[in-house]
Amino acid sequence: MNKLIHKGGIALSAMAIAASVPATVSLPASAAPVRSAGASAAALTNTPAAQLYAALDALLREHADLTATVVQTAITAGPSSASTKAALGALDQNTQALGGAIGSYYGAAAKASFLKLWRAHIGFFVDYTLGVAGHDQMKIAAAQKELNGYISQFSAFVHGATNLPTSAVAADLRGHVSTLEAAINAIVSKSPRAGTLIDMAAMHMDGTAQVLAEGIASVKHVSGSVTGAGASLRAALTGLLVQHVADTGFVVQTAVANHGSLTAPEVKGAIAALSANTNALGGAIGHYYGTAAEAAFLKTWRAHIGFFVNYTLGVATHDNAKVAMAQQDLNGYISSFSAFLSGATKLPRAAVAADLKGHVTTLEAAINAIVSASPDAAQKLLMAEGHMAGTGAVLAQGIASSEPSKVTS
Repeated sequence: MNKLIHKGGIALSAMAIAASVPATVSLPASAAPVRSAGASAAALTNTPAAQLYAALDALLREHADLTATVVQTAITAGPSSASTKAALGALDQNTQALGGAIGSYYGAAAKASFLKLWRAHIGFFVDYTLGVAGHDQMKIAAAQKELNGYISQFSAFVHGATNLPTSAVAADLRGHVSTLEAAINAIVSKSPRAGTLIDMAAMHMDGTAQVLAEGIASVKHVSGSVTGAGASLRAALTGLLVQHVADTGFVVQTAVANHGSLTAPEVKGAIAALSANTNALGGAIGHYYGTAAEAAFLKTWRAHIGFFVNYTLGVATHDNAKVAMAQQDLNGYISSFSAFLSGATKLPRAAVAADLKGHVTTLEAAINAIVSASPDAAQKLLMAEGHMAGTGAVLAQGIASSEPSKVTS
């Protein structure tokens, strides 16, 4: 289990959901850059404040993505199916992890209050989904009324804990509700924009995570800067990498729902959302290492997405030869991409390769579960997303140490 260890003995269970995920990259002391500037910049990505921000970013993005998974599963398998119940269970694991984070700073009573409010708002989203799916305007209106009540109650709770202005918190919560409602509407209607709207709902949570982390850090005197370049780099990479897994999962989910078609409008829209995520990751690399590195990254990253698509098609059609070929291609990707990252960041190539292997194996497991309509599909996706939080942390450290002038605060 990954933990965020804070000065003063505060420990935040950031990713309790990832307990069984393979270990991510660790940076041995012998591999640390010799330059003090690089070491200092790398440390800025790992302050308690940076850890807090990244953990909240990952958990809140997962909340949006897992809610979308519940909706997609309910639409394809039925609201009362074992798969939908299991998806709700995975979403509740995320809720418990968020509750654990709140409890680690504010105690058991605050944790209990958080969980009551947070679980209630998930129930309201479920009611909203059922209303949309059943064209029941009264049910939709009732759910929206409940969500408005949640906004009022939860903004008061957050204000009391963080001293953030109640009106500003309420405005942010309205953004969460409206973006997730839009994503739900698109999923239920099988809109080509569903993938993009899910991403918009998840991206909204980035700002929520930053503001919430700032509020907690201020009240609880967490060391480091939430808004500094190091913390921002780590949170941005964490969010984009978590979303890569979520977007890949949605491509597979929609392809399965459309009988394996990659040209169905809903699937093409999901692929477009995944491509936009790829471009954002490429832009992050280009910002630190230039256009040539961005182009090299995009070529390799897009190729590995294609290999996952081939793997999915092989699993879906029981084509063992296609599965084996895709796995061979993914092994080649691990080798070539670990060389690329090691060259750019000076992180140990073997450690980077081990982390990439973890990404491949956890996402393969999620794909297998989605294609087979296994009830544990959402849990597998959650594990694959959890793995990326560790990847984001160490990749940020490597980038900062190799480009210290761009991570100065």
